[in-house]
Amino acid sequence: KLTYGIDDIPPLAMSLFLGLQHYLTMVGATLSIPLILADPLGVKDPADVAELMSTIFFMSGVVTLLQTTVGTRLPIVQGGSFAFLPPAVLICAHPDLKEAAWQERLRTIQGAFIIGSLLEMFV
Repeated sequence: KLTYGIDDIPPLAMSLFLGLQHYLTMVGATLSIPLILADPLGVKDPADVAELMSTIFFMSGVVTLLQTTVGTRLPIVQGGSFAFLPPAVLICAHPDLKEAAWQERLRTIQGAFIIGSLLEMFV
């Protein structure tokens, strides 16, 4: 049996508690992805790490707004996925990218993921 239906509104205290729980879970996962990727990308400057972090938070917000208005309209936060970390780290370790700037490494990762996604759609 469901505690709350789709149109039910939980009490304010429960809503605040569940919102805080969701926030703490989302922030930890969203913050850790750019922090894990910073070293393989070769990001040394704290300002560049902050740029990576702000980018993932901005895109998480954009995708969440799209998902809640146009998509399935579920009230959930869309964030990054840890499934993409191992291939991203492997791409960063490629010998051709040894002397590349972190922005070029990031563009290479993005291009590889786009090509991989298209390949998966057609297979």
